[in-house]
Amino acid sequence: MEKIFIEHPWEDDDRSSVNEFNFKFVKEKVSKASVSKRANKLQNSTPGRFVRAPSEDVQETPNKIQPSNRKRKATQPTKSLHDEAGHAKQKKQKEVANVGQPKPSDKQLNGKGTASSKEVSLREKLVESLKGSRFRFLNEQLYKSTGEVSRKMFLEDPEAFRAYHDGYRHQIAQWCVNPLDRIIKSIQKLPKNFVIADFGCGEARLAEEVPHKVYSLDLVAANKGVIACDMAQTPLETNSTNVVVFCLSLMGTNLRDFLLEANRIMKVGALLKIAEVSSRFDNVKEFIDCVHKCGFLLDSKDLKHKLFYFFNFKKVRTVDKQSLKGKHFSLKPCLYKKR
Repeated sequence: MEKIFIEHPWEDDDRSSVNEFNFKFVKEKVSKASVSKRANKLQNSTPGRFVRAPSEDVQETPNKIQPSNRKRKATQPTKSLHDEAGHAKQKKQKEVANVGQPKPSDKQLNGKGTASSKEVSLREKLVESLKGSRFRFLNEQLYKSTGEVSRKMFLEDPEAFRAYHDGYRHQIAQWCVNPLDRIIKSIQKLPKNFVIADFGCGEARLAEEVPHKVYSLDLVAANKGVIACDMAQTPLETNSTNVVVFCLSLMGTNLRDFLLEANRIMKVGALLKIAEVSSRFDNVKEFIDCVHKCGFLLDSKDLKHKLFYFFNFKKVRTVDKQSLKGKHFSLKPCLYKKR
């Protein structure tokens, strides 16, 4: 060792009293030879508690227990320990990086391209519940408002019109029969030169399914083939159509205006086809009488179906909107059950 710390003796000063003591260090001159001699002595001595043992040339006493030359066997291979440490480090880094991020879905975890059935089922139920709630709200508004008010509502919020028809398609999928299919089959049997007006056409499926010329009318144009207008004021010419269709579209509080507009654009002898939900009728005879006042005569009716009623009328006379007096009539709202 290059340097050592030498202890200095304590020297007691004269005590002025029994309880007073003063201590101070007294330096002792030590020669270099003395220091070197002490260092060699410590180096050759047995390592003590506070002195670092030399790395080489240490003579052990016979009484000392010789250290075993056998190496301690590892309880686990070193390579596996390094691998585990590496994996743990990577896992911790990922957890730190993903703090505040959404948890990966089953689709990301399993890598099979499909989410778990529970997750998909819950998501679909939530989405369908939201769509169904909005559809029911819009449906009730259409039954409680005039055609003009409903048109303004959809013009101000085009997304509402799409939401309504999305819900409507969902309802149709649950029906055992679509009344539009029956109307399409009946029109396909008519002469091909007949001109059809589809009031409340929706996505204009009728025009796609029949070979006839069809004017598709609705409050908002779902596609380029639809004429957007109020059902009480259409841009069609007077006495220009052979058939008018109301398939689940007699909605609102002013049905008389719709039927009088249909009477205006129809030729005498033209057909009026109506299909409506059966639960909307309190008195079928009363409804038929109201249609008669608008210039139509009942040709046939089918009330046998559980969900829908079907009516065929013919135009027998022209009725001017200004000449017809009386209260407006309407059908009961069709309120769909909550899903």
